Amino acid sequence: MRAAGRKLEGQRLALNAGVAGTPWPGPDAEAFRQEWRTGHSRSLGAAVILLQQAAEDLLRQADEQQSASAAGGGSAMPFLPGVARLPEPRPEDLEGKSAGEVRTWWLGLSSGQQQAFIRDHPQLAGNTNGIPFDARIEANRHNAQARIDWLRNNDPEPKLNPWILDSSYPARFAAEHEAWRKRQEGIEYLQRVVDGEVQLAAYDPAANSIVEQIGNFDEKTSKVITYVPGTLTNEASFYKGGTQELARDLVDNDTTQTTVAFVYKGTEFPDGGPEAFLVEAREQYFVDATAPVLKDFQAAIDVEKPAGSETIAVGHSWGVRNITGSEVAGARYDKVIALSGAAMSNGWTPDSRTRYVTYTYPDLLLTAELAGAVGANYPMKEPAFEKHVYAPPGGIDWGDAASMDNHSLITSVGTDNDMALRDIRKEIYR
Repeated sequence: MRAAGRKLEGQRLALNAGVAGTPWPGPDAEAFRQEWRTGHSRSLGAAVILLQQAAEDLLRQADEQQSASAAGGGSAMPFLPGVARLPEPRPEDLEGKSAGEVRTWWLGLSSGQQQAFIRDHPQLAGNTNGIPFDARIEANRHNAQARIDWLRNNDPEPKLNPWILDSSYPARFAAEHEAWRKRQEGIEYLQRVVDGEVQLAAYDPAANSIVEQIGNFDEKTSKVITYVPGTLTNEASFYKGGTQELARDLVDNDTTQTTVAFVYKGTEFPDGGPEAFLVEAREQYFVDATAPVLKDFQAAIDVEKPAGSETIAVGHSWGVRNITGSEVAGARYDKVIALSGAAMSNGWTPDSRTRYVTYTYPDLLLTAELAGAVGANYPMKEPAFEKHVYAPPGGIDWGDAASMDNHSLITSVGTDNDMALRDIRKEIYR
């Protein structure tokens, strides 16, 4: 029953991906996909749970018969290998363990114990480094469903109170309503997580954490990309797919289909309004608080990746500060790729085992870096980085020095960024 449940779940996820990815446009296609998500896929999921529960019931009944026979001195049921149960796993078992130790602990559990831990402690199972990523993805489907339930049942739309005469109230209400709207927009994305169309390797809204996995992470994986986006990235950035666009392109352009990418936002990013650019993205304290979290996530990748596979960190803008900060904290990558990268973390020095490359267009950040306004040590100045600078569409003009559009262009997937994209792909798959 366990094996049948695992096989059925694998078939359900494969069908989910097939239904979502089939190039069939039009209202009939959308109606079919909706019927699949809300009907057939959920029915298969319920069948999987039924098989898993039935397997647990069989084990429990076997244990009870074994105990009864032992207590009575009888031998009605001989000892069956695999039936004797280990102590049930507890959250305390994870305390103080490294990613490698957590992985060893997890692999020592029976399949039934693993499923029970995911069911009973999905928050821990979905966000603990060292628990295998396929189990984390399964647990985060539970966490996504819990978040959907909360958004539907505990997050009512704010209502304007005309009796509040405070002159600042309209602006506060508008901001509150906009925040509510963005939270509610997440329901559609999270439903895709529940349905198996999106894989979350981490999801903890209370910790400002969301990490989407693109591609398969298994024994065939040859390249593991950790893509760290830049300033203003938050959970809502993931809902429409723009934040994941570059990582998905890199995975899709691997002809061997052995690349996996993690779009990483494992903690709070600089996204708190104007101070995000003026204070948070520049200050070392923000890197010091967030870089160790990335280092720990990378440790989880390192203990699971196949021997000989390559780790590649790709950072856009502030993401480079986060990546280099994780290097200071102890992470190591085979390649670090900066895209319009911000200044490196204090205390950073290049690792002789790592290849460093930077790609950029003329933009406002580069102008500020050249003026010494946003840090002294940045990729376009650091000798360890191989440097690539591109002319924007239409050629270079005086306005490029203050362009924010050029700053985002380097991560876009489209004809305007074709040359840079080709070079980035070539670097990753060389």
